[in-house]
Amino acid sequence: MVDIKFLIIIIALIEFLLARLIYLRGKKKLTNIIFALLNITSGLWALSLYFYEHPILFSSLIWIKITYFFALFLTFFAFYFSLIFPVKVKNTSKLLKLYIFLMIPFLYLLFFTNLWVKDVVIHEKEVQTVLGQFYILFIIYSGIFFSWAIFNFTKNYLSLLGIDKTRLRYILWGIFLSGMGIFIPDGIIPLVNGVTSYFWLSPVLNIFFVGSTTYAISRYRLMDIRFVIGKGTVYLFSFVSVIGLALLLLFLNNQLVRSIPINIAASLILIIGILLFQPIFRFFEKWASKYFYYTFYSYQTVLTDLGKGLTRFLDLEQLSSLIVNTLMDTMKLDRTMVLLREPGDGEYKIQKNIGFKEENGISLVKDNFLTIYLERTQKPLVYEEISLIIRDTTEKEERERLERLQGNMKRIEAALCLPLFIEEKIVGMIVLGNKLSGEPYSTQDIELLTNLANQTSIALQNAKLYSEVKGFSKKLEREVEKATTELREAYEELKKLDVSKSEFISIASHQLRTPLTAIKGYISMILEKTYGNLPKNIEKPIKNIYLSNERLIKLVNNLLNISRIESGKIEINLEEISVEELIESVIEELKNETKDRGLYLKFEKPKSPVPKIMVDKEKLRQVIMNLIDNAIKYTEEGGVTIKLEIENSKLKIIISDTGVGMEKEELEKMFESFSRGSAGTRLYTEGAGLGLYVAKKFIELQNGKIWAESAGKGKGSTFYIELPVNQLRNKNN
Repeated sequence: MVDIKFLIIIIALIEFLLARLIYLRGKKKLTNIIFALLNITSGLWALSLYFYEHPILFSSLIWIKITYFFALFLTFFAFYFSLIFPVKVKNTSKLLKLYIFLMIPFLYLLFFTNLWVKDVVIHEKEVQTVLGQFYILFIIYSGIFFSWAIFNFTKNYLSLLGIDKTRLRYILWGIFLSGMGIFIPDGIIPLVNGVTSYFWLSPVLNIFFVGSTTYAISRYRLMDIRFVIGKGTVYLFSFVSVIGLALLLLFLNNQLVRSIPINIAASLILIIGILLFQPIFRFFEKWASKYFYYTFYSYQTVLTDLGKGLTRFLDLEQLSSLIVNTLMDTMKLDRTMVLLREPGDGEYKIQKNIGFKEENGISLVKDNFLTIYLERTQKPLVYEEISLIIRDTTEKEERERLERLQGNMKRIEAALCLPLFIEEKIVGMIVLGNKLSGEPYSTQDIELLTNLANQTSIALQNAKLYSEVKGFSKKLEREVEKATTELREAYEELKKLDVSKSEFISIASHQLRTPLTAIKGYISMILEKTYGNLPKNIEKPIKNIYLSNERLIKLVNNLLNISRIESGKIEINLEEISVEELIESVIEELKNETKDRGLYLKFEKPKSPVPKIMVDKEKLRQVIMNLIDNAIKYTEEGGVTIKLEIENSKLKIIISDTGVGMEKEELEKMFESFSRGSAGTRLYTEGAGLGLYVAKKFIELQNGKIWAESAGKGKGSTFYIELPVNQLRNKNN
């Protein structure tokens, strides 16, 4: 009997070790912390029950109370774990507060009254506990929350699929069987016949929980502590080696004729052991990696190093090689393949392959089912878990397709399919083979691969786009070069045509000016009655001929000016003039026209005389004449006002009218050649749209600016000419 009870200590130690490994694997994960505390509490509860049977330090009465104290917290952590694993339940904190609130009276009953535990007696060499009348309340209280925990686990189990469901199944069975192993000897039997001599069975039967948990850890990656176990084994071998070396050195020291004093020798051996521990550890780590292909890697280091590499390459081939080599070296794989998906038809192309046959890789994704399934689940697909997924799939067609996929993965020896997502759409896939060690992929491996996929999917997509752009750029460069040659040839041809056009206009203008001038002279003489009086019915047509001839002369002059401007042959003859006098002469010439139309034409002179400026008098006069003449033509009521202003060493000539006005679109095109506003076309049909273009060029040739403003249709227009005042000084300098 004693030997069997000694199993309590062994089980407690296993639970402590299990708790440490679980905690080390996920120090920041609440599920790992609570599960570790559940195991620690279970171990402490088992040890206190052992010391109840074999008391040390305290009496059996104290130890049984300590046992019940840990039993309260054992139920608490089991209930807590059921609220957060595998998903957190709503109102978790409120339910935990309820448990603690109800637990306080039980703690009082346990330690400050005999209503729960009255006494502990020895009967026929067996320790027996005399229970109080409130013990049944403890059984009911624990039973309610334990049943609640089982209910939570069961509800989650029914809603889960695949490996998550299988993991929870082992947890559920382990807790349920261990709970029954506690409830029957500690609750039912004492309440039925008052016998407490079977208390020792409850921690022994806790082997169900320990066994199912350990199996789920090793087989189904529960809490993923395989890595910690592997690392712990390397540490153990390293520690044993250092201890063995220390004992060897002590033995050799004792064999010396004059041995080193033990205190000095021990200090030296301690220093040597500390210095040699890390090299020995690295030796065993490499040894395990080389001969057993056991993978030891730092999650963050791999991601950081890969992240640096991903930013270093833009070439698709280099980038895919980096990814494949990182995976092969980190996880010790036998084969790896990177497939990228074409954006148009969705077909896959093998980008990098080590170990797989190319036709096998394409066969895996030839059936679109794998792509659809991965886009739906949004997580990697592990070959080992497909059987569990098939088991939980209710639709016949999907089950059959999963079975075909499973068979295909087995045939080509693919162990894991890692999808690469961009905005939840698959842009590629990394297919991994088996580990050389033969061990399954751990939770840490899956987490690493998922994070790696998040980094690489964007990098691969960018590299792919870069490759496409690079190829397109070369093609575009060739096309641009070809087009440039054609444009250059066309440009040269256009230049020749433009020169021919300018020469034609220039020649035509010169040829037209002579007869037009002659016509003007003869008509003037006729109108002045040099050849005698005209019949009354002929006088008006002759005047119309004169006006039409004037328009033709103006048009020819504009064409000639444009030809000279575009060919660069126009001359600017600067002279010092008074702008006031120039404006007055223009007004004098146009006053009869405004009077006939019933309009006013006024010049608002500045209070102080403006300085003379250096300009081409004839060209400026032509511009001012053109602007005032246009203002008169497009004004039906009101009139035209001319002002002069000096601002920032600039002379502004402002010509405002109360005419038809212009829209914004018309203002933008006002100074282009052969451009006329809608009002101009309506009110003055004979215009060619060249006057303002010539005016703009004349002003710009004299270092000035010209522009127009208008508030809109029917609100008049204002034209501005701006010329430098100090142009005379600049020219002299």
